[in-house]
Amino acid sequence: MRIWNGLGTALVVATVALGAHSAVAKEIRIGFATGSSADYAPAFAAEKLGAFKKAGLDVKLIAFRGGAAAQEAMTAGSADIITYFGPAVGLAVSKSVKEQMVATIAAGNYGWNLIVPNDSPIKSIKDLDGKTVGISGKASTSDMAALWVAEKAGVKLRQIPLGPAALIPSLRSHQVDAIVFSALLTMREVLTGKARSIIELGQAMPPTMADVYVASDDMMKNHPKELKATLAVIYQTLDYMKKNRAWSLAFLKDFAKSDDDKVTEALYEQIIPKLSSDGAIEREWVDNGLKLAARAWGISTLTDIKADTLFTNDYHPAVK
Repeated sequence: MRIWNGLGTALVVATVALGAHSAVAKEIRIGFATGSSADYAPAFAAEKLGAFKKAGLDVKLIAFRGGAAAQEAMTAGSADIITYFGPAVGLAVSKSVKEQMVATIAAGNYGWNLIVPNDSPIKSIKDLDGKTVGISGKASTSDMAALWVAEKAGVKLRQIPLGPAALIPSLRSHQVDAIVFSALLTMREVLTGKARSIIELGQAMPPTMADVYVASDDMMKNHPKELKATLAVIYQTLDYMKKNRAWSLAFLKDFAKSDDDKVTEALYEQIIPKLSSDGAIEREWVDNGLKLAARAWGISTLTDIKADTLFTNDYHPAVK
């Protein structure tokens, strides 16, 4: 299989790094905020290609209904690694949860859009003043994004928590004036002509650690080699996806359950090339997220958290 031509050597390195600990493999449970986000495609691609097993790892991928559910699972000891966003990690740590961000997936909201129905009279952010904007839930990434849009334009928005599944139906039925959410939902509406994008947040917003891998204290202390090897496989698979567009498009079409080639191509072009190539975390990105979340959620103490305590670069892989 062609995958091993570009990925095989890197996986051998990950296997050797495990050393004798791979004799009895620990099951590594990774919890994802959703099972269809293009941000997480490299991990699921690695599973499909058997890359984890090739590296001597026993990895189980679990899709949850939102980041909060994934966080609850890790707090309860049912997940070793999860995907979440930076400010929420700060909130969890402030409540004495022992965890740290260990790798950047996406520093910004790549592919995220604020969209309106195609027949809407709204043409600009200024036109949103006093309008209703659907978000997935309070204290969510979309909640923060909507606040940032309002602050940028100097307007007031009424944010309506709808849950991810109700966002598009509510927009189509004009129950809300706009919605703000991630790539698959918003780009599909725009590309099919049902909606227009007022602002593409990945280009406009500063980096806020929009999507990260988070590890439990137990995973970091007791299984550091397995943690680093797991992340290495994911980022090596991402590297393969960036270099092999045709394979990636075929995989994404099935992974995202996309029935439109234009949507699949947009997912690839707008997200995959922009994902962090090595997982490195920068303090500024963490600080940006904490400051925005403090305002969005009305929790001023978030800005008192020292960003350095929330992340470590000790485990992110150096992918060349």
